[in-house]
Amino acid sequence: MAWLEQRAGQYHLAFRLGDQKYKKSLKTSDPDTANARLHRVLENIRLVESGRLTIPERADVGRFLLSDGKLNGKPQAPKRLTLGKLFEAYQQSLPKDALEPDTLRIAGVHMRHIVRLLGSRTNLRAITPEQLQKYVNKRSHEPGKRGQSVSAGTIKKELATLRTLWSWATSHGYVSGQFPKDGIKLPKQEEKPPFQTWQQIERQIESGGLTDTEQQGLWDCLFLSTDEMAGILDYVKQASKYPFLYPMCVLAAHTGARRSELCRSREMDFDLQEGTVRIRERKRSKGKRTTRLVPLSPMLHEVIGEWFQQKPKSPFTFPEDHQVQRTRNTQPEEGCVTPDEASHHLQQVLLGSRWQVLRGWHVFRHSFISNCVCKGVDQRMIDSWVGHQTDEMRRRYTHLFPSVQTHAIRQVFPA
Repeated sequence: MAWLEQRAGQYHLAFRLGDQKYKKSLKTSDPDTANARLHRVLENIRLVESGRLTIPERADVGRFLLSDGKLNGKPQAPKRLTLGKLFEAYQQSLPKDALEPDTLRIAGVHMRHIVRLLGSRTNLRAITPEQLQKYVNKRSHEPGKRGQSVSAGTIKKELATLRTLWSWATSHGYVSGQFPKDGIKLPKQEEKPPFQTWQQIERQIESGGLTDTEQQGLWDCLFLSTDEMAGILDYVKQASKYPFLYPMCVLAAHTGARRSELCRSREMDFDLQEGTVRIRERKRSKGKRTTRLVPLSPMLHEVIGEWFQQKPKSPFTFPEDHQVQRTRNTQPEEGCVTPDEASHHLQQVLLGSRWQVLRGWHVFRHSFISNCVCKGVDQRMIDSWVGHQTDEMRRRYTHLFPSVQTHAIRQVFPA
């Protein structure tokens, strides 16, 4: 049973269902509209009483009957999130230590470029493939490193960051559907050049015609022979005023550990009796911390043993050095040398020497890997030491010395 009531010119619907009485404002003063809605409710009540329509528990009964069983409650407006607020909301939702500080820092850099070109007030729901294509086009014409345009690889990483945040926004109801990437065209990506020896790079530079930028690009591809590695380690030992730098360089050169892995290393990771070191990883697995075990060379065993006898008391292998002011206010671990500091100190020590052409800590890593390959170490063993997982990584890091390649081909085609 249902009927209309009028109050202050507005119609209200009153009805009984079972033992209960309900009232619902129709928000109209038009009698024809009110009567049409009354008849709709009468029909739906008959459907409920006959069992053809079931009212869900805790539903707004009046709204349910007026909508022919389509609405349980008041319709909710879609959640809105602007591009400018996306990264902030994402960060605030993360539990402590869910992502590495450097990962968040890089993601923040990516998002600043995206917000700058697409607009901070852009509703996330309004982003289309056309807008993203415009972003790619604009970004590809902007200046990048060393006087070159922003690379396709960089743009691809920026879009990957946005796609990650889009997935998070989807799970929180800010957007629906897949990331709008269909049809987006990226510039062609340059293949990374192979690693080269010091002699190969010097010959190319001496031939002339290379810009400073091109020369720097060649030095980025340098890997050192074992004799050259011994030379730079000896130089660091003699020239560095920071006691931690020499043992850190030896650890990098004899294990292939990454800069961040060196910084987070702890004294407890070393088993000098068994002759091993456990490297704390952050890249190999998402969602959990992993480690890999690397044997200690005789030189590394000796250097680390001596360092532990003289280093400041700290759980870290390389505690922060109080001789200098902190180069950053935030750091992944409290109390150890930060990656930025490690790079700064190494650069300052090498400045003015023949070794100043080296492009940071990574030269130790790919030199370690390439020298292992040249000595015929099983690739599976190298992978376990350095944490490689893909063939692309292996191809990038395992270019042999020219002399080794020449000897190999002469075994096939002797003179």
